[in-house]
Amino acid sequence: MQKIITVCAAVIRKNGKILLTTRPAGTHLAGMWEFPGGKVEPGETAGECIRREIMEELGVEIIALDTIFFIKYDYPDKSVNIRFIRCLTDNEFPVIGLESQQVKWYSPNELTTIKLIKADRPLAKFLW
Repeated sequence: MQKIITVCAAVIRKNGKILLTTRPAGTHLAGMWEFPGGKVEPGETAGECIRREIMEELGVEIIALDTIFFIKYDYPDKSVNIRFIRCLTDNEFPVIGLESQQVKWYSPNELTTIKLIKADRPLAKFLW
């Protein structure tokens, strides 16, 4: 039986662009682009998870609004249930990857042209 992991990912927009980060070195799919976020901890709500993950990864306070997309993606060794959450934040914050990851704002049409992890590609097509 495959391991099932529940993940929340942030969809943060600014001036018509969407924030993406690269997977940190030493992690699964390192260097590929993704919507920032991470695993839901036991007893944690989706909103609590995404606020914690974005603070840990980018040092930014966010407001989690609503789930705009959900996908179950099967990797060879695990299944990932991803809840993509629309989030708000102060548009003036400096975006810095605290885990040595790259951070960049992309327009929706660029999302289908970059090295985005496969699990996030259906959302990229949805947003485009």
